[in-house]
Amino acid sequence: MLLENLIIMKKINLPTIIAISALSWILVNITHEFVGHAGFGMLFGHKLNAVNTTTAYLDLDWDNSINQHGFVSLRFFCLGGVLMNFITGLIALLILKFKKPVNSQTNLFLWLFASFSFVVIVMNLVSVTLIGNGDLPGFIRTFNNQGTARIIILIIGLFIMITGYIVIQRSFMPDMKGHRLILIFITLIPALIVAIVQTLSLIKNPFAYLPPSQSHLFACLLVYIHFLLWALVVNIAPSSSKTNSIENVLIVKSFFWITIGIIAILFYILILGPGIGSFDGHPGLWR
Repeated sequence: MLLENLIIMKKINLPTIIAISALSWILVNITHEFVGHAGFGMLFGHKLNAVNTTTAYLDLDWDNSINQHGFVSLRFFCLGGVLMNFITGLIALLILKFKKPVNSQTNLFLWLFASFSFVVIVMNLVSVTLIGNGDLPGFIRTFNNQGTARIIILIIGLFIMITGYIVIQRSFMPDMKGHRLILIFITLIPALIVAIVQTLSLIKNPFAYLPPSQSHLFACLLVYIHFLLWALVVNIAPSSSKTNSIENVLIVKSFFWITIGIIAILFYILILGPGIGSFDGHPGLWR
């Protein structure tokens, strides 16, 4: 069995896995920050001053906006990132489950995109809600009965955590009994790449150098912990389907995916990391 594992491992191309992992995370986070938060803010007519890989900055006074229009725009702004992650992650899952792409690279991309979306959703609905500081707590604070709202959010989060994990894994993962080395390879490497790419994007992020309680670098540590936990759970309690082929995880070299991945990484770190627009006047930078 060890010899068979080594033979299979030789077929797996590390640069391609790295590229697909990075691209998956980049698109998931762009969906969260740019399409979700920034997109919903602009949809309600607010001016977008700037957006980067950790936050969207709208040019408005929320207190004044609430007095004039109520909580609707604030609720969608706070919930927008998770909502868009859910929609796009579900689309990726449906394609993976019913269309069955013809090559292993596309299969891995769809699985990682759905899985990364799932991790971000569960982190926000469960962990961030329990911590009490972030997007979902901001959403919860717009309700009169915050205790009930928090409980509902946590129940939804726990439901997605259990059912989402099982459905996503069974849509991609073959029976990995006897192939643990390969399973480690396609889970821990993507989790590590998420941490590396996101950290590099913070080099010129002004929010990364704030005190620990406001630093986006420290906030990203929570993200990294959740991705590590995801990788550990997939390895400790794998959920698979016998209808999936081991070919799903044989990620051979693809110059197309490597090229797209390199371009995405450079764009994410050099352009989106510092941010598009200006964060001058952001209240978080006054502290």
